[in-house]
Amino acid sequence: MIKRWKFLNLLLWVLLLFSCAPKPGPQLASKATLIQLKISTKSEVLYFFGPPVQSFLTQDGKEEWYYYYRVKNFWESIPVAKKIKGLDYTEVLKVVFQGEVVEEVHYYTVWPPKTN
Repeated sequence: MIKRWKFLNLLLWVLLLFSCAPKPGPQLASKATLIQLKISTKSEVLYFFGPPVQSFLTQDGKEEWYYYYRVKNFWESIPVAKKIKGLDYTEVLKVVFQGEVVEEVHYYTVWPPKTN
């Protein structure tokens, strides 16, 4: 009986630890490597990423597409444990087109401001 209790306790801790791991997202950084400057087209970017979250036309006639993915702190959804630190950032992919062809690609992460 004690061995069974220890096994169940160990199993519970393993499940708890795995549930704390961040879930994989769309992997914007690795997919961004599929885009080739001056070669890739809007239709290829749409195929890889789908429609952009935001798009803008600049004054010089270029079109900017933005893709975002937020990696949330696991503890954020638990009211009592919100202050526990975990991963919390946003991945951003900016693709700039001149006509139908990709001119620039920028990938970066945005971290929330630190609070004390």
